[in-house]
Amino acid sequence: MKSLRNLFFVFALIAIPAFSQELTSDISGTVSSSDGSVSGAEITITYEPTNTTITRTTNSSGRYFAGGLRPGGPYKISVSATGLLTQNETTSLVVGETQRVSFSLNSAESAEEVVVTGSRITVDRDGFTTVIDSERIATIPSVTRDLKDILRLNPLITLDDEEDGEESISIGGAHPRTNDIRVDGVSFNDDFGLNDNGYPSQRSPINFGSIEQIAVKVAPASVEYAQFRGGVIDIITKGGTNEFTGDFAYFDRGDSFMGDKLEGEDIDITKEDTAYEFALGGPIIQDKLFFYVTYSEAEISNPLRYGIQGSGAENILDVTADQAAQVRNSIKNLIGLDPFGPTGATESLQENTSVRLDWNISDKHRLTFNHKDVFGTDLRGSSSGRNTVALYSARYLKSEETTTNSFHLVSDLSDNLISEVYYSTKETMTDQISPAGQNMPSITVDEAFGYEFVAGPDIYRMANDLDTETTFFKAKLTYYQNDHKITAGFENSIYDTYNVFIVNEDGSYEFDDLAAVQAGKFSSYSASGTKTGIVADGAADFEYELQSLYLMDEYSMSDTITLTFGVRHDEYSGDDTPTNASFVSSYGFKNGGIKGTDLTTYRFGADIVLDDSSDLNITYGTYSAKLPNVWISNAYTNTGTLTANFDTDYGDCPVTGRNNAGLYSDLTFTGSNTKADCVIASISNPANVSGKIDFIAPSFEWPKSTIFNVTYNKTLSSDIDMTLTFLKSKEEEALYRIVDTGYGLIGDEPLVPTETAPDGRPIYNQTQVRGYHAGLYNVCCGDRQVLSATFSKGFRDGDTFVTFAYTAQDHENRSDMTSSTSNSNFGKTGAVDFNNRMKNRSTYETEHSFLATLTSKHYFFGSNAPTTFSLVYARESGNVKYPTFDTYTSSPDDYKSKAFGYEFNLNDDSSSLLYIPTNNDPLVCYSYKCRSEGSTAALAREGEVLDFLYNVWDLKGSAGQIAPRDAGNFPWQSSLDLNIVQEVPGFREDDTFLLTFALENLLNFLDDGKGIVNYGYYSGRVPVMDLRIVDEERYDYSRNAFRYSFDDPFNIDRSTTQSLWRASLGFQYKF
Repeated sequence: MKSLRNLFFVFALIAIPAFSQELTSDISGTVSSSDGSVSGAEITITYEPTNTTITRTTNSSGRYFAGGLRPGGPYKISVSATGLLTQNETTSLVVGETQRVSFSLNSAESAEEVVVTGSRITVDRDGFTTVIDSERIATIPSVTRDLKDILRLNPLITLDDEEDGEESISIGGAHPRTNDIRVDGVSFNDDFGLNDNGYPSQRSPINFGSIEQIAVKVAPASVEYAQFRGGVIDIITKGGTNEFTGDFAYFDRGDSFMGDKLEGEDIDITKEDTAYEFALGGPIIQDKLFFYVTYSEAEISNPLRYGIQGSGAENILDVTADQAAQVRNSIKNLIGLDPFGPTGATESLQENTSVRLDWNISDKHRLTFNHKDVFGTDLRGSSSGRNTVALYSARYLKSEETTTNSFHLVSDLSDNLISEVYYSTKETMTDQISPAGQNMPSITVDEAFGYEFVAGPDIYRMANDLDTETTFFKAKLTYYQNDHKITAGFENSIYDTYNVFIVNEDGSYEFDDLAAVQAGKFSSYSASGTKTGIVADGAADFEYELQSLYLMDEYSMSDTITLTFGVRHDEYSGDDTPTNASFVSSYGFKNGGIKGTDLTTYRFGADIVLDDSSDLNITYGTYSAKLPNVWISNAYTNTGTLTANFDTDYGDCPVTGRNNAGLYSDLTFTGSNTKADCVIASISNPANVSGKIDFIAPSFEWPKSTIFNVTYNKTLSSDIDMTLTFLKSKEEEALYRIVDTGYGLIGDEPLVPTETAPDGRPIYNQTQVRGYHAGLYNVCCGDRQVLSATFSKGFRDGDTFVTFAYTAQDHENRSDMTSSTSNSNFGKTGAVDFNNRMKNRSTYETEHSFLATLTSKHYFFGSNAPTTFSLVYARESGNVKYPTFDTYTSSPDDYKSKAFGYEFNLNDDSSSLLYIPTNNDPLVCYSYKCRSEGSTAALAREGEVLDFLYNVWDLKGSAGQIAPRDAGNFPWQSSLDLNIVQEVPGFREDDTFLLTFALENLLNFLDDGKGIVNYGYYSGRVPVMDLRIVDEERYDYSRNAFRYSFDDPFNIDRSTTQSLWRASLGFQYKF
């Protein structure tokens, strides 16, 4: 591998440096006449905005090629040959694709006798691709001007956007964090994997007005695309031209443009939301050097979903300000730190800046430089819920800044040899800080005034600091020979991570009630920390590298058939983790990191023009998956050598029981430490190895997908365009498994426990609290199938355009891996045996979705003042739901009877699938600890439970079995959005003033009972029954899950902000 890489690198340097991910486009075609192929014809291709021109000559077969071209347009293509009439054609290019423009020239001598029929234009599609240009983007309904509103025009894309600011984007039902978002070749993903939206920022990382073109590709045949599972989102930004252009825009989308009634209920929400955008571009040197700069700023204040009386929240809890103050003051009096009162709003700020320079160095060399900076802050964290009141100190301010720089050089070494070189850097800095500061314990009061109260930084924010840097280099050579386009490339990516993440570093106290707080009597206590007592000493500071080589041949068999063959080899290497000797002694292998993994993938593609009205695209191949870096980082953060949990065996603390109960007044603190002296002594004890350990299994291999995609395009009668696409993907999964099961291993594979629950599922034998040993493993294979049909038609000479699409998804996997930490990924997705999962329906599947769009331009005020109306309608089936046991317990003594043997961090998600009893089921009782079976109360309880599970959950067919992970769906979601753009001539010729009005949820605007967004828990689990196993033989179904009511069977929430209609009024001046 290294020798091949070095040979290629030397060749690339000799030939002048070569490129990045797909950033350019190609034009190819043939020139013919009535006498056959025309050789020696001159092809002049001009990018009109910058007057950049290249010239090519057809070969002996009449074929020409031009590569390394800037996407977009317009391009003017002029063809001339001796004795033949010159022809011209204008076209635009799609990033990463080849535009085939072929000409049939007429004899100059017979010009008066022959009618010129023009040229033939087709596009080689790289798998199923949706292209959206800047003209279409300007008409899309979007109040927040978020990238997701553009992407949803792809029928394979679904949005999980029930809550503002918590959106996620799924392509074809795949994990939202497996998409590859690229802006001008730079990864604009949340590489570490903490943001639901997949962005490296809280909001959209790029301005609407700066986008030239977006191409969404779900199965590209090009081996230049890798490290994704859902799809590739290729974004090309605008560049400067020979004309000075720019715009300034202001948008107001606050509560004055928001509905105030839902289902007959008056809603009073305070919301502030404004945005500014600015862009300017033009020539620095005519025809040579160009610039384009943009800046935007948005300030947003949203109400909380739940809040106390007078908070202005969407949903008001039955708690007064005076009652909340009593809890606040009680905590303050106890620990000497102010937890603050409840809040009623979240606030966020985001600034986006971009600078682009394009330099035509010569006729042979073109250089592009891009700089982008995205900075944002967002107040988030533990918030009040239907049963919980969160004080302000439980929230945290997340600040995030991403800075990228990139250089892209394209060099025409000859007419048939092009080199490209691409180099980029990307740095993201993330901080998460409580308003009360980090030096404060977490406090939970189980019951006060009918609610749970939480205060202080949550356990995941106490020590949390993240800096990542990605360096990317790519060299690429493209050689055109006869009917072949041969591409060879080398890539090198270096991921550098510094991550401080110490769970529960400041400690956590739990109190039974407010009286217990006032008495200083805590019912449980836990903490962790570094061995040295210095937080920075617990940092994961590591680097891993990905090197890739690829080779591809695109063979044009004819003007109607193009075949693509490609192979790619990826090698992953990186720093190793510190060795945990105790771990090695226990399991016989090292707690390793990402090291020495490689993967070879291949691609095949076929583009076939069937006739003048239809074409077929086929792609088949293997693709490396994208894994959030946090899953890799966990192995470097949680080694068990740098940190440990508080354990009374190693410190003489005045606490009792497995939960460490005690009196706060009995603890001794030194200085400003939030942990007692005895707790610090326990953690620092060299013999204490009680912390959790994450590792990457020795058997782990980088997962891949095997994808088949076929797309058929046809123009039907009445000029209706139809696109049918089918995608089938077999996907190796990465998931977490635990090895501290109380049983042995074979190699690195944990054995299945022999102890079982009443229904036969295994019971594990874990004993720690917030301490477990979890590894990242491979399992084969998830299955994903997508079928989509799109119909579109233009009317009124193109001024009106209508589309309709339907998409069906069928996605099964073992784990949805919805989170960042190993414990959440292990326990969030429902299962029978979490260590040995079975395939079932994925929470990312949207079984049915419909999409319809209408865009219509009218001239009510004259030809220079058009009015454009756009409507987007979407309807999607709800995500999966399923009933589970409530397994939450922090007591190791109760693990087997109340949590199937899983320790606290692994049982607190309560995702163990529920057993559905039969009538008179011998495995289930309905009285407390089965003590009063046959009593009137027990019989009534049995009837109530069976009626509920059989008729409300519709699970009678599962009686005597464990409920499936696809027991039903949450509610369907519907949306109808409107956008109106009115253009008015500006102060100067060619200037334009635009007034825009975007309205989301037009259904609610028309009727306050429509457009309601109801949704359930994102993983689909609904804890129904409190788990208790009696005498190892029977389930006790005498008690519901904690605060679960049969009157609210699916724990459905209503999103107030998303259910209300909301509008944006924008003023934009373009010059």
